[in-house]
Amino acid sequence: MATTTWTTETVPLRDRAEALRQTIRQQVVPVELVLPRLPERVHADVAITNIGSLQVSSVQANPATVHRTATLAKADDEPVLFISLQVSGESTVIQDGRSAVLRPGNIAFYDTRRPYTLLFDRGVDMHFFRVPVRDIALPDEVLGQAVARTLGAEGAVSGVATGYLARLAETRDLLDATAARLLAAPSMELIRATIAAESDKPSLAVGTLHETLRVRILEYMRTHLAERDLTPARVAAAHHISVRHLYSVLARSGVGFGEWVRTQRLDACRRDLSRIPPTTETIADLAHRWGFKSPSHFSRAFKAAYGLPPQTWRELRHR
Repeated sequence: MATTTWTTETVPLRDRAEALRQTIRQQVVPVELVLPRLPERVHADVAITNIGSLQVSSVQANPATVHRTATLAKADDEPVLFISLQVSGESTVIQDGRSAVLRPGNIAFYDTRRPYTLLFDRGVDMHFFRVPVRDIALPDEVLGQAVARTLGAEGAVSGVATGYLARLAETRDLLDATAARLLAAPSMELIRATIAAESDKPSLAVGTLHETLRVRILEYMRTHLAERDLTPARVAAAHHISVRHLYSVLARSGVGFGEWVRTQRLDACRRDLSRIPPTTETIADLAHRWGFKSPSHFSRAFKAAYGLPPQTWRELRHR
């Protein structure tokens, strides 16, 4: 699965603004893009990946304003819904008379069938997720209730969605075609659940919460992976289910709670030990930070998983 990358650095200075406009119009969505007047101030790095019908675009750029005009909205052949995820800085999404201010970790929806404006007064550092409206399969009334609202960690579903989408964008280069195919359906389920959670139709929200329970449980476990009190009882309580039901949900996906947590923690430690340049953190501190009971317990588990003690692993990776 390929990621398409594009940068203004490869374009002559005088042509950068128009080249950027055409890239966004042709590969993401037709919009009017207002950029700095001086050519030397036009800068953007864009990366675009398709995961099934979900498109992920990451953009870093100078300050800009985006307008989806009424004319463009009417001419759209394939209506899509966008989710903006703020990486750093601040931006604003305006649609249907509402405005959502986004700060790091926040998301907001907007619908290409109606005009909208995106304000990036301090520059752009965002992930954008584009999904066809037909694949969302929710009533227009429900979609309309979700747009231009600031969503984030405080929401029962949006809190999970922000972490999931951020990791999806950051690790997409590691996905092969099989992994992308497997992630397409749960990604859409989680997006649908996030929208439904903003609806005033309780039955709809309950249905989507049930459908995404497995995804939300695993995302919660990933988010709290380093915490030493990550137990089945805590995870079950956070999702208002019994421990028995938690085990049943995980078992349907072939996941055992203890084994999953141990494997994920070991993998996180392996990545930290492989960082370049190496950190000055001791093995004992690393083990403690990732929730292991003791350095000796961690060293035994690491060697059993990867064939080498953690200190030897670190030394070999940094020769």
